[in-house]
Amino acid sequence: MKIALLGDIAFFGRFSKQNNTNLEDYFKKISQRLATYDLVVGNLETPFAKDEHVPIGYKSAYIKSEPLNVSLLKYLNIGVVNLANNHIYDYGAASFELTKQLLDEHGIKYFGIDNKELRMEHGGNVLAFNGYCCYSTNPLGINRGDQSGINELDFREVSTRLQKNRNFDQVDIFSVHCGQEHVNYPNYDHVQLARKLSEIGPYIFYGHHPHVAQGIEEVNNSLIAYSLGNFCFDDVYTSKSKFPLVKQTQNNKESFLLEIEIENNRVVGHAVVPFFIGDREIVLDAPQILKKIQKYSEQLKEEKESYNRYRNRLWMSYINDRKKKRDFNWYYKRLNFRTIGLILSSRSNARKYRKCISDHLDA
Repeated sequence: MKIALLGDIAFFGRFSKQNNTNLEDYFKKISQRLATYDLVVGNLETPFAKDEHVPIGYKSAYIKSEPLNVSLLKYLNIGVVNLANNHIYDYGAASFELTKQLLDEHGIKYFGIDNKELRMEHGGNVLAFNGYCCYSTNPLGINRGDQSGINELDFREVSTRLQKNRNFDQVDIFSVHCGQEHVNYPNYDHVQLARKLSEIGPYIFYGHHPHVAQGIEEVNNSLIAYSLGNFCFDDVYTSKSKFPLVKQTQNNKESFLLEIEIENNRVVGHAVVPFFIGDREIVLDAPQILKKIQKYSEQLKEEKESYNRYRNRLWMSYINDRKKKRDFNWYYKRLNFRTIGLILSSRSNARKYRKCISDHLDA
């Protein structure tokens, strides 16, 4: 069987049927391509929300999608979605429950929440999907024990799950929302995490959140794709400015789908299918994007110190570029209790990140 994995899916802005009546024409070619796969899996980044649903917690930006957009998943032949990400709980429990309800009603399977694994069979193959959201993404709605919510990326829990699943003849696919946005090289913590898990047993690491493409590597018979980039994602606005908080760049629009071929519960091949998120359509098979992904993959072979020096230069360049665009009014509008809450929340998540990830990497 052949499956396709997609990156961040966000049905808002120009990717909402409410704002774009020609959206199905925009997606026509990619929909036809996705129809050739036995199964298509994506990371659903936007919760479905109604007007009465309000944002919760402390975040710099919230995104949501109108309920009518659930039909786009069917149109795109997406049969399974990961919900373990940092936006799916933006509008609280009511929106979270509505999202699950709409997915159920339209026959879309989902995973990454409520401590549940999704197992599927097709043509004699068994696929086990588990989704996890990292504290590096400043998430909301992480579950606690038996509570409903998003599965946290905790090395102990993830490694235990992979160890248990070694008792079954199946293909394990871990969908992981982690990292820092807009940089084409993953945190080295997450490189170490993915490689350390591969020592337990073969699996597929399917990453998203950075909103740009990152490299791929094969380690211990495991396939690790750190970020597939965006599938569809528009500029992000807030009430504080008429200008976008995050504007989609050329880099954000260069993405790929990961094609995986499975026989007898073994991964026998994979391919990168690059595409560009254009103004009028998604342009498939863009060779210049493939060359960039190959470059990102090559960098993963560098030693830790060399890799971090190179990545940190790129990361700081991005941060400094953003700071240049901030004037006095930008800071003035953020002198409020919400900003204090955001800072405290970020510090809390940093502590949880160390407890769940960093403290286990060199153990």
